[in-house]
Amino acid sequence: MPDPPFAGPGWRRPRKDTWVYQEGQGAAHVQAVLLDDGNWFLDLWSAQSRLLARGSAPADEVASLAPALTANAARWAPPSDAECSRRRFTATAEAVRADDRPVADQARVRAATAASPSRVPGQSAQPPVPAEAVAVAGPAAARRSR
Repeated sequence: MPDPPFAGPGWRRPRKDTWVYQEGQGAAHVQAVLLDDGNWFLDLWSAQSRLLARGSAPADEVASLAPALTANAARWAPPSDAECSRRRFTATAEAVRADDRPVADQARVRAATAASPSRVPGQSAQPPVPAEAVAVAGPAAARRSR
């Protein structure tokens, strides 16, 4: 079986179909296990080996999700129940997905704005004022106010 698309720096494979992401020895880690449907089930474990968050994600999201989860590990206490660990995972996954959206959305907005027939480019923009006009107007205005 080939390595999954997220395998790279920080990842190791301790067993078949199981990968672990850890930024440094003794730090929090994410364990990713391949599911039958091709998605990956992720568990976030604290440095003290306490389960903090869990959920599943497609392989193309695991590479950005694992560092985001481990970044939260230090501020999260062990959850009181399984639902809390799933909510943490879901909130983190949604934040990671939202971080990926703005770049594409901004490009679409720029393209739509540039192509919009109702908008005349530079319509509301003021022309630049030459530097010498500011230098000349400054002292004259100062003399008039005296």
